Amino acid sequence: MATAAVRRARRWFWALTALAVLAAGLLHTGLSAATGPGASLLVLVGGLVLTASVTQAARILTVLAGPTRRPVRARVRRPREAGQP
Repeated sequence: MATAAVRRARRWFWALTALAVLAAGLLHTGLSAATGPGASLLVLVGGLVLTASVTQAARILTVLAGPTRRPVRARVRRPREAGQP
């Protein structure tokens, strides 16, 4: 990865992590509120945003902290002989 791409990925990782913390707080508020449509909406939005942000942050972390990929070797195909499928 290029240096600029790594910096951008780290910035998105920390932004998504902060968003996940805020969504967890929103979810906690919705779960501790009195039952009603407002609390249900807080739980719905908080849960969806938390799930999405944690998933994306985990994908970015996997790329940033994972092993480097080896280059793909070109496969050399042998020419087929006549009569073979």
